Amino acid sequence: MRRLPNLLLLGARLSACSGDWRADAIASAEAKMRGLINDPAATFSHVDLTGDSATGQTCGVIIAKMGIYTKEARFIVYIDNTAGPFVEPGLGQTMSQADFDWAWQNDCVKEGYKG
Repeated sequence: MRRLPNLLLLGARLSACSGDWRADAIASAEAKMRGLINDPAATFSHVDLTGDSATGQTCGVIIAKMGIYTKEARFIVYIDNTAGPFVEPGLGQTMSQADFDWAWQNDCVKEGYKG
């Protein structure tokens, strides 16, 4: 009789652990973006993780202060760190809008971004 509660507890722990990489990847992406634009108080919306734990990306919108203005821009952070992180032009990124739009379409939207 005692084994059933232990098995249920183990199942609950395994279930909780299986989603941890997603939360960690999002938290890491948000930290990278705050560093990239030099705004530790930046906030985020429409954040979604596409792909898997090895080759996925975090896509979303960052809201940051730029001087006296508050700006919103889309961002992409790659889990495997092979590129980026990228943020739309206007928040200090040197990437062109056309290049960013291409990356957004191919690495976020086509990969299942629902934002």
